[in-house]
Amino acid sequence: MKRTAFILFFSLLALVSLSACGKQGPDDPEPEPDKEFVPIELTKAEEELNQASNHFGFDIYHQIYEGKDMLVSPLSLSLALSMAANGAEKTTAKEMLATLGFAGKDKETMNTYYQKMIEGLLGADSKTTFEVANSIWADEKIGVKKSFTDATKKYYSSEVYSADFKTQATVNAINKWCSDKTHGKITSIMDEPDPRLVMALINALYFKGEWAFDFNEKTRKEDFTNLGGSKSKVDMMSAEEKLLYSENGGFSMVQLPYGNGAFSMNVILPPKGEDFDKAVARFNADIFDGLVRNRSQAIVNLKLPKFTFEYNTSLVSALEALGMKQAFTDDADFSAMTEKSVKISMVKQKTFIDVNEKGTEAAAITFIGVVATSIGPAPEPRRVDFFADRPFLFMIRENSTGAILFIGQKVK
Repeated sequence: MKRTAFILFFSLLALVSLSACGKQGPDDPEPEPDKEFVPIELTKAEEELNQASNHFGFDIYHQIYEGKDMLVSPLSLSLALSMAANGAEKTTAKEMLATLGFAGKDKETMNTYYQKMIEGLLGADSKTTFEVANSIWADEKIGVKKSFTDATKKYYSSEVYSADFKTQATVNAINKWCSDKTHGKITSIMDEPDPRLVMALINALYFKGEWAFDFNEKTRKEDFTNLGGSKSKVDMMSAEEKLLYSENGGFSMVQLPYGNGAFSMNVILPPKGEDFDKAVARFNADIFDGLVRNRSQAIVNLKLPKFTFEYNTSLVSALEALGMKQAFTDDADFSAMTEKSVKISMVKQKTFIDVNEKGTEAAAITFIGVVATSIGPAPEPRRVDFFADRPFLFMIRENSTGAILFIGQKVK
């Protein structure tokens, strides 16, 4: 059920550090030092594109909001759609670029922006595992244009495979690709052969990051107030740490860093006692920007539940509502993609998240199906309680640009 909820979420990345067993010998290489957090440098024009791209993420979340645990990756969706947009022309291309936040821009501008962002995100934190993969699966009979695949290879490092969507072998190959690229967290995106399909464009994101601080070793069973008012017992993690904290519009937010601090999870609590649906409905970009601007260090008495869940959603209706209409009709113009007349028939996303004492692991698969048509001295930190023992929002972001990898909510 859709709600008018303007929600921000998080961006999620991961940290992997492998220690060698045994003693280091005199001829062994010195371990590589941890990479310091270096901000991604954006031009003024790129900053505007980044803001527009983040607003696309908020709009998508607003369109698909429902009263359950949710997780969506705006970045995964944007990358899959931007690949498809390289094959679009005229009105179809104009609508797709505008929906993605590139109104009035050309494909080259979109492509170079995403190429720069991905390069920056991949190199932001040596302690964090962040991986991106793209692929195109196409029936040889539709005559995919070389200029289209060349562009997706250049800017998105896409892999290109021949596929017969009438066979189980293609289903198995696509599902194996998804499983491999998400480290086994999302093992399938196709349930069975679909003879209508002539092409699929797929993006995979994988994130694994360790907290830059320590939760207490032991969790405790504590009450969590679910959406609707009932209570359930959850494994509650706790810590007392110096963290960035802010308040605005009745909302409070704490920033939980990963690795070297390049990525973080922002956890956002609505005002206590306010109905969650109503709070979400009025939570907008201005309130979130205020939360980001007002951040200051505080000694935070933190409680956060351990949780893991998967989420699966179709995004066609949401994209249509945001102005991407023609791509789903027989009037679609993908003449830069293939010699045949085709349209997009489905856009779906599967996500996974696991939050525990060590850190966060998250993954996303976005599948697009194509068918033939008929500055000053720092103040003394204050002390605050931040108890996420009721429905809350969360977002995983890259901190220098604010780029949103994942947006989600935990409500039960």
